[in-house]
Amino acid sequence: MTLSSNRNTIKVCHVCSGHTSDDSRVFHKECRALAQAGYEVHLIASDKAPASYVAGGVIIHPLPLSKSRFERISRRWKVANIAASLSADLYHVHEPELLGPVLTRVGDKPVIYDVHESYLDLLGHRSWIPAPARPLVQALWQRSEAKWVGKCRAIVTVAEPIAERYVKLHGRVEIIRNFPDLSLGEFNGGLPQSREPVCVLAGTLNGDRNLANMVLAIGLLRRRSVDLSLWLAGKWDSPEYERVIQKLAADEGVSDRVRYFGVLSHKDAVALESRASIGMATVLPTGNFLKTLLIKLFECMALGLPIVYSNFPLFQQYVREYGVGIAVDPERPEQIADALEYLVKNYQEALQMGRNGNRVVQEKYNWSHEGRRLIALYHEILGFRS
Repeated sequence: MTLSSNRNTIKVCHVCSGHTSDDSRVFHKECRALAQAGYEVHLIASDKAPASYVAGGVIIHPLPLSKSRFERISRRWKVANIAASLSADLYHVHEPELLGPVLTRVGDKPVIYDVHESYLDLLGHRSWIPAPARPLVQALWQRSEAKWVGKCRAIVTVAEPIAERYVKLHGRVEIIRNFPDLSLGEFNGGLPQSREPVCVLAGTLNGDRNLANMVLAIGLLRRRSVDLSLWLAGKWDSPEYERVIQKLAADEGVSDRVRYFGVLSHKDAVALESRASIGMATVLPTGNFLKTLLIKLFECMALGLPIVYSNFPLFQQYVREYGVGIAVDPERPEQIADALEYLVKNYQEALQMGRNGNRVVQEKYNWSHEGRRLIALYHEILGFRS
């Protein structure tokens, strides 16, 4: 689906502050899809580059990497001013604190609000918000968000449970799921018959990702004489949390089996995952994870890895019938260990689970279907036919 050749190019602007310019959803999927459809796409995002540049057909306007949450929030009006100066025909906002400033600065230009996570639930669990203050912060945000959402032209969400909140606030809500983009080639390396005895998690490393119970499971496996290591990659939530996990690994006697690879690019993270034999998606049942789809679940499926995943209704709704892995109670490390041991000892069955996951991503759970819906939404808002 491309723009009509007899129209002037339409300029659109994606606006971020905390997200980086190589973000998987924002840049690699949405911005590139729109550029390929014929839009002039601008992206404001964190980047180390000193000046604007073009990548993948997208014009990147770099922001300095923020050193703290306070710095990121305090520059929201500056970011909105940069966006307004581009005089785009449509704006696509990816962070909640930017919504009000962008709507204020761009006047009557249409704005899409992209809700990546259940922000209301996240505010109830953020460690940097004092626990007694979280209900008040949630109430204030709920009131503020409702005000600004009503001024948007459309809301985009990543899963049905999040959409349920926004259909009560807005008449135009579109679910654009964050499935793997197979066109990048990162997931097309074939399905190897043998991989290292490793389970892997690449992404944000915080308490909600359930690293503690993964480490406990690795400890249980060592005591059962099962050879399996845990590979981690990504940004730690805090130095303190990293030390907690390191100490737990030492206490369990598995420091040699828990390996950290640092912060990797998306391409390098996928390459690391492709070397493992089992993908981990055992996140804890926080409000946000109960309402959204975990992209790593589908990326590991695309790589042909069998998955150990949390037994949440939403996760099972999408993958249970396809036989791609084993669902567990993420708060019980013995269940995680049992699932991992089963996959290690039943290798051919684990391989088949990996093939099943790869097949369903190739056929159904991939970005090409979602990207077409995004482009159709843009066409609808901007008032012309494909």
